[in-house]
Amino acid sequence: MSTPLRKAARGMTLIELLVALALFSVLGMLTWRATAQMIDTQARVSSEVERWRSIARAIHLIELEILQVAAPALPATSTASPALALLRSANGADSELRLIALGGEGEGARRVGFRFSNAQLEWLIWPDREALGAPETYPLLQDVQAVRWYFLTTDVGSTQTRSAHWPLAGGKGDTLPAAIELELDLSDAGTITRLFALR
Repeated sequence: MSTPLRKAARGMTLIELLVALALFSVLGMLTWRATAQMIDTQARVSSEVERWRSIARAIHLIELEILQVAAPALPATSTASPALALLRSANGADSELRLIALGGEGEGARRVGFRFSNAQLEWLIWPDREALGAPETYPLLQDVQAVRWYFLTTDVGSTQTRSAHWPLAGGKGDTLPAAIELELDLSDAGTITRLFALR
């Protein structure tokens, strides 16, 4: 009587082991690359979201101040500053919009402004209505290429005019435009236009 031969236990050969190691290393490398790309994308998206939030905050603050603009009734001989004025630098590249805005409860009117200089938009607050002395300056938006302000008025015949100057030539400074248009040229977001209706 013969005994059946048992099959010998068989393990992995060296070639099979090397192929398995190569597959696992390729899978590990692909996983690492996918994770690294996901982290890079998340950082880039977070940076973009933060930039758009800062743009939205700046425009919202500008809107709040502009909608609070108050036109004083100036006597004909008054030397008071106009309620709204656009000042430009000698080279014409930098500008500053100054306005009298109503403050919160008990504050009364105050002079505020928005200055564009050195690729930055700044918020200015003076302690008085006449903008005497140095204002408190707060950075509002960085990486700004250009800021353009336009003032829209409606004439008697319902004709609208758009001017890059305020007060208009011959104006006393006691009137306000119907609307103010703001154009921001941003290096990373292009041109953003916002229209603020005052009446």
